[in-house]
Amino acid sequence: MIIREYKNFKYGIIDSLEARSVPEGAASAALNWLTAGDKIELRRGMLRLGTENTGTGRISGLHVGFKSDGTEVLFKTYARKIKYYDTVTSDWIEIGTNQLPAAANAEDVSFANYQTNAGAQMFLSSPNSNLYKIMTANPGSITELYAAATNFKGYIKIKQNRMFLWNRRGGSGAVANQRDITGLYGSYIDVQAFTTVTAEATTSLSGTLAFKAAGALRTCFGVTITITASSEIYTDNYDGTLSGSAGGTGTINYTTGDYTLSAAGVGTADYQWENSNNTGITDFTKSATRVAGQGFIFRQDDGGAIQFVGSFGDAEYCLHEKKTWVLTLTSTDTAATNLIFRQKVGIPNWRASVETGDGIYYIDDTDETDPTIRILSLDASSSEVIPVPKSLNLNLADYRFNEAAMIEYGDYVLIACRHKDSDDNNKVLIYNKVWNSWDIADWWVSSFVVYNGVLMVGDSISNNVYELFSGLDDDNSLITNSWEGWLSDLELEGLKKSKKLVVQGAIGPDQDIEVYVDIDNGGYTLVGTINGDGAYVDAGTSVNVGAVTIGRTEVGGGGLSGAIPAYNYMKQFSLTQGKFERIKVKFVATGIGYASVSTLRFMDVRSKGKKIPSKYR
Repeated sequence: MIIREYKNFKYGIIDSLEARSVPEGAASAALNWLTAGDKIELRRGMLRLGTENTGTGRISGLHVGFKSDGTEVLFKTYARKIKYYDTVTSDWIEIGTNQLPAAANAEDVSFANYQTNAGAQMFLSSPNSNLYKIMTANPGSITELYAAATNFKGYIKIKQNRMFLWNRRGGSGAVANQRDITGLYGSYIDVQAFTTVTAEATTSLSGTLAFKAAGALRTCFGVTITITASSEIYTDNYDGTLSGSAGGTGTINYTTGDYTLSAAGVGTADYQWENSNNTGITDFTKSATRVAGQGFIFRQDDGGAIQFVGSFGDAEYCLHEKKTWVLTLTSTDTAATNLIFRQKVGIPNWRASVETGDGIYYIDDTDETDPTIRILSLDASSSEVIPVPKSLNLNLADYRFNEAAMIEYGDYVLIACRHKDSDDNNKVLIYNKVWNSWDIADWWVSSFVVYNGVLMVGDSISNNVYELFSGLDDDNSLITNSWEGWLSDLELEGLKKSKKLVVQGAIGPDQDIEVYVDIDNGGYTLVGTINGDGAYVDAGTSVNVGAVTIGRTEVGGGGLSGAIPAYNYMKQFSLTQGKFERIKVKFVATGIGYASVSTLRFMDVRSKGKKIPSKYR
């Protein structure tokens, strides 16, 4: 008796070939199933973070800032709002009221983190908004830094102790408020010009330090307050709190200068303040004859708009719409090279690439009829950086990337995009770097971020944020899914029969998996269902399939906890379809719970002659 067993599922989706040419263990088509090498499994779900924002919309920015002790703070923007997630109330708190100007309503917002002796900071900007600074210890307070004679507005990144900016608006003189889409701007290398204040008089219990009244752009740090009568000294912990030498406690807002103390009594304060616009990270000025460390502009007026600036080695790769430039600055900032790197290497929008330890992954749609996911990385046989295609197994002709977003998450690189029939992003392409495989999910995503180890996304059709790979459903909804295998000849030429199909894997008690077969492209027929409470499920011994939420911890307070309930199953199905040349299997999970397939076994395979199927004769 011939048995054909298949238990390796490492290729993911291969839909650039005909189903009959797809290798064993690959999917000819699939949605919401993930490749795991030794099995395929239904993807995890999604869970909303915080109170639901009803109605339509779009998250225009999502970012994680860091406090001085490493605590993460999650920020989002939508419409004209900037909000941060408060872990005490498990909800979002708005910073100001419609902080973003009307001209920047729903415009994509960029973020950058920066931490010096002046504290843990986060900056954000967009071409039509402003240039903002938030001290992450006080996420509810914000400083507007844009000054026409000093800096600009646009998309930003902070590298090498300076801010890079592109898609510029703003400025003074002849260029005031003009848009520059092909110039790359840089700020001062941060001089860290700090001003020291000593023995400033304080009031009892609470008050405001004087630095802010003398300059709205200033932020403070290194605060020490001494109570005169008791000699208790309150020292800055750099996280927005003060610790008293006699056990007292206090708070300090580095943006506003507001402080509180637990013990009464007047005293004096010593501290420092900085203005980032004065030879700092947001000062883009330069002398008539530029000297090292000052601001700069490099013209890259060939290849369309600059979309992304990513580092690889000691160079900055500037991906435009149609070409890529490479900028290399010397360590002393006294010389630079600014040259075209590759023709026809471009990306469709500013979020359509991601820096990783392997190189820069990006979406190349310079040929719109044949978009390709590539990586800029070192050639194995030389020291040259070259673009290498990664998506040859996928047919991407029906996908659009004009609002794409990308992120690296563990072993995955994820790309949010849209099917050509949708106006909004409605698909996520998932590249597994271990198996070099691709899977597809139907999440609606405008932006990605990793927060406390968990993958978070901004919704592309609402003003909500969701945890991905969280729980076993999509925010109390079933996960629409299917997995279609390869069109197999069971390693036996000609017509054949197989009496039984055995499927083995793991399943949750509330899950069901429908099993279909397609004989010689004749359409799928349901051959049976694997029930999570069936007698063929080994309910006495659970299978370790990990935590409910993939990542370090559940974020949203949704009540999920512990490991996923799942148990081994093995079920046999009768195949009554008669003789066939080729056969394909499809799985559809129809309940809520874990589902995987580890083995397909065709029993009693018998040759019926080297003939073609009767319908083709």
